[in-house]
Amino acid sequence: MEAGEKLAFDRVIGWVKSGRLKLPVYSPTTIRMQQYMDDYAGDIVAIEELISSDQVLAVEVLRAANSPFYCTISTIDTIRNAIVRLGMQNVRRIVILVSERMRYRSQYPDLDKLLTGLWHHVSTTALSAQWLSQRLRLTGIREVCFLGGLLHDIGKLVILRAIDEMRKNGDVVTVPPAETLRAFITASHCQVGYDVLKSWAIPDVYCQIARDHQKRDVPGDDLTLAIVRLANNSRRLLAEDDGEDPLPRLAATPEAQRLGVGENLLSELQETLEGHRATAA
Repeated sequence: MEAGEKLAFDRVIGWVKSGRLKLPVYSPTTIRMQQYMDDYAGDIVAIEELISSDQVLAVEVLRAANSPFYCTISTIDTIRNAIVRLGMQNVRRIVILVSERMRYRSQYPDLDKLLTGLWHHVSTTALSAQWLSQRLRLTGIREVCFLGGLLHDIGKLVILRAIDEMRKNGDVVTVPPAETLRAFITASHCQVGYDVLKSWAIPDVYCQIARDHQKRDVPGDDLTLAIVRLANNSRRLLAEDDGEDPLPRLAATPEAQRLGVGENLLSELQETLEGHRATAA
């Protein structure tokens, strides 16, 4: 790494540590939805009306309700039927996904491309973690697995958003080439993610997932971390460029073996993700 590039990266990390970074906030509809889900969890009519008031959210709920990810048999064409089909917890997760998507955008084409790719990976990881926890009947940790998948790469998001804000403020004159930037993000994002989540007083389970999801040696009894680590590698199931069957490699990972996830179950996940690719994006 050249001296100028190292200086630029040091400035990025300094910006993150300064606490000046502000991620985009949820939309007003999303905030109201979260309140409704807490206060009127059994009131389908109220939640239906709120979802219908937001075009983007309504489309995503209908899309999800008709996705193979949720074992669709017949076509769902109303928001109320979608809520019944999905259940309140899945509707909550969809609201979170729609809200989080706003954070992965930039006015700068090069950063926007990186953020879009990161979103595809993060959302797929969250959905894979959710699916695995459901399929393995781990009812007590499903929500943690979903959110853990969504937050595992928060360090990458924070770094890219910091660069985005620094550009707007004129604090970054030269941004290194994309490959150099990716290498820096890969090397630093786990610790950055852990530090940021800790500073935001996020529960320790998510801080540890952000820090440990790429470690070589992790506790074998941490089922949540094992699921997120396996889900993190689920992108291999959507690979289209190497022509090699990813199922044996993924089934041979320590996480898959620890969870008892074999090629047959991974094949089911692969089919589910293929059918759900548009929703995950």
